[in-house]
Amino acid sequence: MNQWASSIAWAVTFLAGALIVSPADASEAVPESGSDIRITRDFVPGPFGQVHVRIAEPTHPGANPPLVLFHPTPYSGDYFDTFMKVMATDRTVIAIDTPGYGDSDRPEQLPSIGDYARSAAAALDALAIGTDADQKIDVLGYHTGGLIAAELAVIRPQLVRRLALPGLPFFVGEERKAAYDRNARPEPVEADGSHLLSRWKFTTAATDVGLSQTRGQAHFNDSMQCYPHCWEAYHAVFTWPSERRLAKITQPVLLITSAGSLKEETEAAREYLDDSRLIHFPEITLGGFDLHTDKLAAAVRSFLAE
Repeated sequence: MNQWASSIAWAVTFLAGALIVSPADASEAVPESGSDIRITRDFVPGPFGQVHVRIAEPTHPGANPPLVLFHPTPYSGDYFDTFMKVMATDRTVIAIDTPGYGDSDRPEQLPSIGDYARSAAAALDALAIGTDADQKIDVLGYHTGGLIAAELAVIRPQLVRRLALPGLPFFVGEERKAAYDRNARPEPVEADGSHLLSRWKFTTAATDVGLSQTRGQAHFNDSMQCYPHCWEAYHAVFTWPSERRLAKITQPVLLITSAGSLKEETEAAREYLDDSRLIHFPEITLGGFDLHTDKLAAAVRSFLAE
């Protein structure tokens, strides 16, 4: 058995036709810390201008498909910095900045999730990822990124092999409309700078559970790159017909929930997925990709190895 596939104790049950797994100690499966992984950056053409990407190359190249990451709003691919380095010990990992976020150019019109997915597809084409008919990728998307990953799997089914979707913003009907009204609103630029304090509190909330102030500052800086247009991704999220699009996914899906946000919404999405697994981490609240990197990486790596 190779070094990154060390055994994990899983308790497995079947419920409503989908697999639920609970890790006894998921962190055991991570082969290395990833501390020696270097992330390079590049710009490639997309439908709305330039698309910024981060690429982490593996220390132990093998046959694993590349893993493509889609970040939550209002951040960029930097959100996955630590996670990328851990996952890249045995595969290429690519994080794509959503148009209008990070260093990717912003669309002139209000975007849709379909627009974001087409931009991702164009970026991958420019990187020659998937241009070989036999080459596949795996995808992981968090919050907004989960919908982009799902849409990419629908429009490029021959490209996407497996999906990991932690914290999926699955809303339907009146709940989706209410979520739109709460979130898809232009953001103020206050003369007294109070909007900066509000954003600081939001982006550094995980410092209450162990995130370093330095990393919290990095998240704040990252989130301000889209300001005051950060709300535009929420327009895309809450106009995406999630129940219809998820039902078109044919690939295996890993849903991940935690004690943080979107637990119930993620669980509700299982009804529309033909081949899904659900794993829950009750110990994770905020900052999972920074503070519980090994556990999340082990769960994702195990799923991708199936």
